Amino acid sequence: MNFLAKEPADGNQKPLNILLTNDDGIDSMGVRSLIQSLGPYGRIWLATPSSQRSATSHGITTRDVIPVQEVAIDGTEKAWHIGGLPADCVKLALIELIREPIHLVISGINEGSNLGTDTLYSGTVAAAVEGAYMGVPSLAISLAQERGPWNFEPAAAICAHLVRRFQAGIFSIPPMSMININVPQGTLTDIKGYRAARLGVRRYTDYFQLHSEETGVRNYLLRGDIVPGDASREPSAGEADIDLVAKGYVSVAPISVDRTAFDLLNRLNGIMEEII
Repeated sequence: MNFLAKEPADGNQKPLNILLTNDDGIDSMGVRSLIQSLGPYGRIWLATPSSQRSATSHGITTRDVIPVQEVAIDGTEKAWHIGGLPADCVKLALIELIREPIHLVISGINEGSNLGTDTLYSGTVAAAVEGAYMGVPSLAISLAQERGPWNFEPAAAICAHLVRRFQAGIFSIPPMSMININVPQGTLTDIKGYRAARLGVRRYTDYFQLHSEETGVRNYLLRGDIVPGDASREPSAGEADIDLVAKGYVSVAPISVDRTAFDLLNRLNGIMEEII
């Protein structure tokens, strides 16, 4: 399959209404590449933070006003940059800003990976989880490289391929779930294929660097390097997204809004009387 060749929309398929978002801001080339690649498959709305909001997790704004400014972006029905967090953008767009039913929320393309336990911190993933929580099929897509220059064209082509399959009903995303996609660095010919994946466990050699100190206040910066490989203790559950991307595969990991640890729940049910 040549993913770089734009697949024409099937005239028999209903056009999709797609909400695009991210945590990198409205000027990100990642989200602009999605606008271009997804245009044939429907109508696009864009709602992004007004500033860089990486690693803000699933925070929402409840005690401050949220400024919203509409801007003109080619290829979109409407676009806004929003003075809030990624989840704010999705919530505001779906409840207040867009009057059409949205069929799919897509967050990305992120500048850098969102693998394993990094999804706990990711604003990109949080935006897609918010879409899922609000009942809209959602996915997040990230380019798994450490730094620029960024080439988003392969990831945008892969996302368009998956959206086309979603439009055709070849795959669906169950309620209260989303799909987290990570695309390896390189060209499409470098990619070995797709693999369904579980979330791995990513470790860092974290440390805090003293940046400055004035009048008794110390200012620190979080620093650290990625420890290669998956640190999970559950290899029997299948291969981790971290390892698959390192091998050159696109990882496709399902994430549920329900974060219950069911194995632990079952064990607790058996011993609660003894604990009490």
